[in-house]
Amino acid sequence: MFLCALSPLWVQLFKGKFFYCDGLNVSNITNKTECLEAGYHWIRRKYNFDNLGQALMSLFVLSCKDGWVSIMYDGLDAVGVDQQPKRNNNPWMLLFFISFLLIVSFFVLNMFVGVVVENFHKCRQQQEEEEAKLREEKRQKRLEKRRRRALEKPYYADYSPLRRSIHTVCTSHYLDLFITIIIFTNLLTMSMEHYNQPQYLEEILKYCNYVFTLVFVIEAILKLIAFGLRRFFKERWNQLDLAIVLLSIMGITLEEIDLSASLPINPTIIRIMRVLRITRVLKLLKMATGMRALLDTVMQALPQFQGHSAVTTVCVVYKHL
Repeated sequence: MFLCALSPLWVQLFKGKFFYCDGLNVSNITNKTECLEAGYHWIRRKYNFDNLGQALMSLFVLSCKDGWVSIMYDGLDAVGVDQQPKRNNNPWMLLFFISFLLIVSFFVLNMFVGVVVENFHKCRQQQEEEEAKLREEKRQKRLEKRRRRALEKPYYADYSPLRRSIHTVCTSHYLDLFITIIIFTNLLTMSMEHYNQPQYLEEILKYCNYVFTLVFVIEAILKLIAFGLRRFFKERWNQLDLAIVLLSIMGITLEEIDLSASLPINPTIIRIMRVLRITRVLKLLKMATGMRALLDTVMQALPQFQGHSAVTTVCVVYKHL
């Protein structure tokens, strides 16, 4: 899941850049056209990021620490699409690759597999007791809310018939199911982007993004009308939804008016922010509580690393370097 979420970012950064010219004398070759005119071969690297499948395979090799050095050097040498690579063309990419290795290979694998499994049985009983207390507290809160609602009229009692209808739609589970389907469909269309894609596919994906963005804009407007500004922004999920909608509109605007040359950031990064839409599914699947419990388990196990964690970290970093 973690690699799937990162794959579109790597595709945006490195698609079409992991090619090189294979010939007797390529010192004067700068691009694909010159390579083919010289009678040489324009070859793609075995591990590349031209599409989602190749990106997943390359990231898997990176996370397994088997052959990651050659992929990192290819990223450092990459110049641009259909451009001949240059040695150490972008040394700052070293930090990007090392950060990925430290986070995925060291932290995710070693920390979660080692520490969490070791302390699982110890934390299980305590976690069950805490969950029982939380369930009892939630039950008491629900009972208290029901008693209050029985005495007080709901906040939407004074709504007009139209606004009350909109409120009914926004609080319906069918709307959440529909938005979930839209989110997964949107992620599917984003995964279809690849290097050297035909023009008709690019147009289809662009209009699909317009449709998906319009759906999310309409949803945000309906919720603003149904709940009002105060109740809308009180929910953090609504704040995240509105931020994603604004970023999507910003990305479409930058694409249409072509201001990428005058901006200090790459507009493709803003388009990648649309991947955050999948976080909305966590609310529907009720995974947020489980993730917090997992992080709490890790935090309880961290004190056991005192005395040798620093040595272990230094050894692992030295091994990667």
